[in-house]
Amino acid sequence: MDSFNDIAKTMDVERLAAKRRRYSTLMVFLGICGGGMYGYVTVVLSGALISMTFDGTHTLSSLEQGIATAGLLLGAAVGSLLGGSLADNLGRKKVILVGGVIVLLGCLGCALAPNYAVFVVSRVVLGLGAGFTSCVVPMAIGELAPAAKRGTLVSVNSVTINIAQLLATVVNAAIAVAAPGNWRLMLWASIVPVILLIAITLVICDTPNYFMRHGMDTEAVRVLLATRDREEAEETYADTVASLRGASEGDAQAKKEGFSSPWLRRVLIVGIGLAVMQQFSGINAINFFAPKIFVDTLGFDATNSILLAVPVMLVSAVAAIFGGLFLIDRVDRRPNLLVGTAGMVVFLFVIAVCYHLISRYPEGEAPKSLAWLLIAMMMVYLLFVQGSVCQVTWLLIAEVFPSSVRGAGMAFSIIAMNASALILTVAFPPLLDVLGGTGVFVLFGVIGIISFIFVERMVPETRGKTLAQIEQEARERAS
Repeated sequence: MDSFNDIAKTMDVERLAAKRRRYSTLMVFLGICGGGMYGYVTVVLSGALISMTFDGTHTLSSLEQGIATAGLLLGAAVGSLLGGSLADNLGRKKVILVGGVIVLLGCLGCALAPNYAVFVVSRVVLGLGAGFTSCVVPMAIGELAPAAKRGTLVSVNSVTINIAQLLATVVNAAIAVAAPGNWRLMLWASIVPVILLIAITLVICDTPNYFMRHGMDTEAVRVLLATRDREEAEETYADTVASLRGASEGDAQAKKEGFSSPWLRRVLIVGIGLAVMQQFSGINAINFFAPKIFVDTLGFDATNSILLAVPVMLVSAVAAIFGGLFLIDRVDRRPNLLVGTAGMVVFLFVIAVCYHLISRYPEGEAPKSLAWLLIAMMMVYLLFVQGSVCQVTWLLIAEVFPSSVRGAGMAFSIIAMNASALILTVAFPPLLDVLGGTGVFVLFGVIGIISFIFVERMVPETRGKTLAQIEQEARERAS
């Protein structure tokens, strides 16, 4: 393998440096389109569910709603499992492109489904493609971005998930007012962000890590010089060489053992633990079922319940923008996540208390002031979860794994995230019926306390460090 300087001598370094703004812009657009597609397709169904019918008379039961919503997550778990290894073998770009095409086919199947069974199968297909992209987009951005900008650039993806969820909610509300009951039109709208992701993927390049894994060192150096200054490019090249080859016999043995190696096992526990805790914070109970909560618990009609979801998702998006774009590279990851988790726990219990107060009245007779109080507390809860917990979780999953197992590590973490979301999505509607809002949100609060302890004891600090430095510190902690 040639040295960095030997390869760089053959290139116009100044011309490559002039492209950094263009590459940064492409990374931003990749994050926007990747997160936008994922956010839109995951939430668009929430507005369609309450009026969905295939025979013109019978709407879906709580269990059928849960299964329909969870179909995407089942497919996403499989897609995440396959996406990491495929990205290592085929390249990040190709896997994102394939994922986008699969999502497009799934969206078409959902919008055209003649019956419930076809709809659920289409949701699984859609989820398969979304699993590819949700795993590989943050991986690609994390490997392309320089250390100083990595937090912000990776967070563009997770921030845009929230903005797209807001957009889906607004579009659903507009359709609910203009064409009540037209749930298929809501699903047709989801095709737009999918096409945008496919379009941006066609013009991005693959990552230095992928090029070096496959012996394309010249391409790797060219991309490194076009995305960061020469000193960091050379350091990243050397660190990646050492990581991929194994700088010592111990490294080679760690690679051979995979995640059975103690230090890698700890990293994997961190990645999976963060993913699981994010889902069991209850965030997707609100994202996926806010209209159902407003109809079944608070007594609003179907159209108003969709309209009420708009300000809730607006708060979610604003929190994500502030936390993901302004705080993420200004505040250390650990304290950011600890404060966010603590605030989340407090307001989960406050929401449970609001539910308890409402439950003391006969169904539909609770004062509207209590309903509005519950909605307001949900908004404050979202400030902590979307402004901190979700943003830092997505970023840490992209940062903590060493290059030799990054594809597999991120895949396992996203699988755990989607599997947890699947369990929550199927279980939430029946649990809400059986335990009521008080019991369900107390359960979320208890899980949040466990999450706080996990973060305090297990999660490392990564802000301002190269991926190689993060890897070295992980080795030292386990020694």
